Amino acid sequence: MPIGNRAIPSGNIFNYKPLAYAIFLSLTAAIPNLVAADESSTTDNNTDKMVVIGGNTASKMDTPAAETPRSLSEVTREDLDERSSKKIDEAMRYSSGVFATPYGPDNKTDWLIVRGFEWSRYQDGLQTIKNEDGFYNWQQETYGIERIEMLKGPASMLYGQNPPGGLVNVISKRPTRLQQGEVQLSYGSDDYRDFGLDTAGPLNDDGSVLYRVVGFAEKNDGPADGAKDERYYIAPSLTVDFSDDTSLTLLTSYMRDNANPTSGFKLPYGTLHDTPFGKVDYKKSYGEPSYSRNKTEQVSAGYEFRHSFNDNWTFHQNMNYSYLSMDLRSVYGLSMVDDRHVSRGLTYRNGSAQSWALDNRMVGNWTFDRFEDTLLLGVDYFTANSRGKDANSYSFGEPLDIFNPVYGNYQPVSDDELFSHRTKRFQTGLYVQNQLKFDDKWLLLLGGRYDKARSRDIQPDINDSQDMSDHKYTKSAGLMYLADNGVNPYISYSESFQPLSGRSNDNKPYEPQTGQQTELGVKYVPQGFNGYLNAALYELYQKNTLTTDPNDPSIRSQTGMARSRGVELEAVGYATDELKLHASYTLSRIEVIRSLNDQEIGKRLPATPRNMASLWADYSLSGLLEGLTIGSGVRYIGSTYGDKTNTRDLKVPDYTLWDAMIRYDINKQWALQVNANNLADKKYVSACDYWCYYGDGRTVTAKVNYRW
Repeated sequence: MPIGNRAIPSGNIFNYKPLAYAIFLSLTAAIPNLVAADESSTTDNNTDKMVVIGGNTASKMDTPAAETPRSLSEVTREDLDERSSKKIDEAMRYSSGVFATPYGPDNKTDWLIVRGFEWSRYQDGLQTIKNEDGFYNWQQETYGIERIEMLKGPASMLYGQNPPGGLVNVISKRPTRLQQGEVQLSYGSDDYRDFGLDTAGPLNDDGSVLYRVVGFAEKNDGPADGAKDERYYIAPSLTVDFSDDTSLTLLTSYMRDNANPTSGFKLPYGTLHDTPFGKVDYKKSYGEPSYSRNKTEQVSAGYEFRHSFNDNWTFHQNMNYSYLSMDLRSVYGLSMVDDRHVSRGLTYRNGSAQSWALDNRMVGNWTFDRFEDTLLLGVDYFTANSRGKDANSYSFGEPLDIFNPVYGNYQPVSDDELFSHRTKRFQTGLYVQNQLKFDDKWLLLLGGRYDKARSRDIQPDINDSQDMSDHKYTKSAGLMYLADNGVNPYISYSESFQPLSGRSNDNKPYEPQTGQQTELGVKYVPQGFNGYLNAALYELYQKNTLTTDPNDPSIRSQTGMARSRGVELEAVGYATDELKLHASYTLSRIEVIRSLNDQEIGKRLPATPRNMASLWADYSLSGLLEGLTIGSGVRYIGSTYGDKTNTRDLKVPDYTLWDAMIRYDINKQWALQVNANNLADKKYVSACDYWCYYGDGRTVTAKVNYRW
């Protein structure tokens, strides 16, 4: 019986129910085969099939993930190619603890819910542009990505202000010592077309100067009526090895998007709830195709510098400058005015944002007696500002017939409806972390950080400004035992903080939201096995959340608190040299435990399923069918709720989706591949809050690659 048809008893989150037992037993049953895998899978003859996960995002040190007492998930370049992922959120669909694309297809940004809360985006270890209103957000082209590392849970000790869900660190493609290249052509659903070029190698005879150039262009008509995308991307990079001790890598990129938003904001009426006229077609748009648009330009330039002073001390410095300009007009459904027509709103943003990020780290290593000590000393700085002309209209155009829309009945926003804005953000952090290993068995990790964060929000039109200054100490700790059989149990604690804009009713600036997490887990990397198995049990709190008095909406207080408790299982590896598996299961209970509104207490947070499970497998055939690889994946998302005070009306049913892939490697240079997501073309609502969102329909993409 599907688990979405039965509720988990509120007293115990470990009542896994049938699907949970099935996933757990399947992982357990696979372990003997994985452990027994031929050790040749890790030899040089199979380096293209190595399953490796790094731990740099979790520690900022060269520590393997298997020796890091925190939960990590990784998406490799191979994963991105095999699943034909076109966005960051699509790439994370098979990771534990992550609800990916909860708000359906969106060509403006990526949507993830990690352990029930928000996440932050980093690129090459540095924070990217993010505006608090959620629109001036940095985007990343997946063709330019080498891998994605996700650190789950609070991460402020190493990275400063962050939400408690975690962070996603995107590692860019960079120069290689091997001369190589690729040309890619794709065509797919919604008239999707792309062209990719990736070339890298040495520029001189001794290989001390390396280069890489990644270029990409794509166009498509989008998943909704009137939506479209057009993107151009180029990312040159250069590495110079001055000596064995000193190296510098320059990373640059430029991306331009010309899109019409998908306008996925629909109401429960006609999507989740039936009507006398049936359901609204998932491709119907409540937007205004002739007026809506999303034009952006992004420029990024930075470097990574490393210098080893001696055998003990190494200095690292990362720097990045980012610039983003945006012209956004997004029209969406607001409320039903009768049984067929919806009133609409408009979000208008026309401006720019820029940021500087700098991270300096000294890493020292010593070995004495039975101890191995690694000390990390760091100072980082981040500043961002934005300015523009904005508008938020809650009465745009004539009401639209949601079943038979007729567009064009609107008046464009006039200049007198626009308001100017300027924002400035600063953060400076000092941090120290020490990792002590005893007898190559026990690993103790301790860290602390002090942050100073300032911000200023200015509205020149009304001569108003708000200044805020926050400082915060955060800490983390972890203890792990490294067993000979590859089973590494651990316990860890971590904290986060995130400043909030605005003021309370007594005109005092809001305190930062904070997060605290305790995690128990085990990481299993048996010798001779090309893969890993992770399991984690966690309890995570978000404090100082804003709540509203139900008797007086004008009264807001920071008395809110939410709690997330969960279990995560994730296994990645080769059961045989031909069969690779990626399985995950998540069981979580995410609820409000303190609020001014008693009706909210005990309610699940919106768009937070209790159960999620996924399994991806790909098999490479041999013999007469050598060169043929078949892949298939199943994703299960349990039922969710929308508004916390009205859970009966906004319960979203569970759903299961099927993905598939087939690839034929004609020879070492040429390959053909076809991917299908949601192969059965299931029509479903992915999640609701106030609005409801249709999930992706079936998409099919075929591509041809030539590599050298």
